Amino acid sequence: MISQYTKQGYHGSNQDACGYLELDDKVIMAVADGHGHYLHFRSDIGARLAVDSFIDVYQDCTSNPDELKQKESEIQPLWLEKVDEFHNQNIVSSYEWARTREYAQNYIDKKIPIEIAYGSTLLGAVYFKQENKLFILRIGDGEIMKVSLFHTVNLLKKNDYGSDYVTESICEIPAKIKDNLEMDSFNNGLTQKDLFVLASDGLTKFKNKKEIVHRIRKDPNNVESILSKLDNADDLTLVIYKL
Repeated sequence: MISQYTKQGYHGSNQDACGYLELDDKVIMAVADGHGHYLHFRSDIGARLAVDSFIDVYQDCTSNPDELKQKESEIQPLWLEKVDEFHNQNIVSSYEWARTREYAQNYIDKKIPIEIAYGSTLLGAVYFKQENKLFILRIGDGEIMKVSLFHTVNLLKKNDYGSDYVTESICEIPAKIKDNLEMDSFNNGLTQKDLFVLASDGLTKFKNKKEIVHRIRKDPNNVESILSKLDNADDLTLVIYKL
């Protein structure tokens, strides 16, 4: 079972994106959090393109660690290609320039690369069904959790970069991605009835996070009803996979 849910916060515009692709041998899931700042005035589009790029790169991969690692370097170039294609086909409107305020002239003078306008984070996961292996990737912040029957394991917590530097945005050149294959989760995979949750950083803003996770585990088919009633200042986007 795979669920997707997106909730708009107080800011009035949700710029997150999420998506998944289930194949015979694997499930590919991704969440991207658009930055939403005036500097990133097309981050909602950049987030969608980040999700698409992750799915495109990993849909033909195997669980071979060397192959997975090599494909990490393909994500950002593909995203840049998609951004360039979209940008060339969609002229920036006067309204969009007005929203950038003091940054507009810098874009016009090309002092700021135009891809910055599309900036977002990226959380991605590939679950290999037969091998029961879980590959996870993160550019920026956010959370990836494994929710079992009696406990929750944070595979990646918000801002938990470990000893390796991880770029904060997919629009940073070049991207430096954590070596995810060193994580125990890759070999341990999931167990029966586990929930695997990719969450944009909005989830960390909830004070009653443990209660939310408990309710999601108890009734994963009712995620929208559970989360729609919660009060949150930030946007919230989830992808949930149940083994």
